[in-house]
Amino acid sequence: FNKLGSGGVIIEDPQAAGRYDKKDIWLADSVAPDVLDYKFVIVKAYFPEDTNILDELKSRLESVQQTFNMPCKVIINEVKNEDWEESWKEYYHTFKIGRLVIKPSWEDYQLQASEVLIEIDPGMAFGTGIHASTRFCLKFIDQYIKGGEKIIDAGCGSGILSIGAARLGAARITAMDVDDVAVKIARENIKLNQLENIIEVRTGDITEKIEHLQADIILANITADIINLLIPGAAKVLAPGGYFFGSGIIDSCWPGVKKQLEENGFEIERILKDTDWIGVAARKI
Repeated sequence: FNKLGSGGVIIEDPQAAGRYDKKDIWLADSVAPDVLDYKFVIVKAYFPEDTNILDELKSRLESVQQTFNMPCKVIINEVKNEDWEESWKEYYHTFKIGRLVIKPSWEDYQLQASEVLIEIDPGMAFGTGIHASTRFCLKFIDQYIKGGEKIIDAGCGSGILSIGAARLGAARITAMDVDDVAVKIARENIKLNQLENIIEVRTGDITEKIEHLQADIILANITADIINLLIPGAAKVLAPGGYFFGSGIIDSCWPGVKKQLEENGFEIERILKDTDWIGVAARKI
């Protein structure tokens, strides 16, 4: 879908949602109401009405079906621009992780004395704080940051992790993403939180740039394959006692990430799990 020109792709897994539905912590209004009605995984993409992609889409889906023996069905619906540009905001509300309060820019909230505010408008960038992988990193930030650290945010998305780290006292943060849209939105959110003097956002591939940077902590809320590429460089950048927070790891990929960390001189201090996702806090020995 991305290669066909979609500006936004969503994957909805009703089985995972169903498991959450049985938990007390589940917020039913945090996902679209039709998700639980399906028995199969939905991949949604949005295109302008006059886009002609059906022939190429069918060709690509045939390849998917042959490669993975996975039947695919195409469903086409028409939506008005305001339906997806604005209406999704009704599902995104202020919530708290440790001391961190994540507040959408369009809501009001009375901050308590012990709380730390992250004001966010994620736009089309990843990083609302709702997904397990982002929550894992926010929990690590809340636990480990003491103040004065130099931090690298690898794949910064909306900038939510950088903002949280800065709010908790980090001295200097370099945030990087390969997506120009994410970089733009991260800069807007950093300006919204008045943290431009602490956080610098760059466009680029962090796996290629990391060895030219310095850090006490590296935040990597990306994917397992990119994390595996990043770990050797992170090991060179971090001094003994420095931390690597990895998230966005599907449980089936965890053994490979664990092995890569251990082979590059990291000791695993904490593992967080939620459904099929894993987050890890590892210390450089």
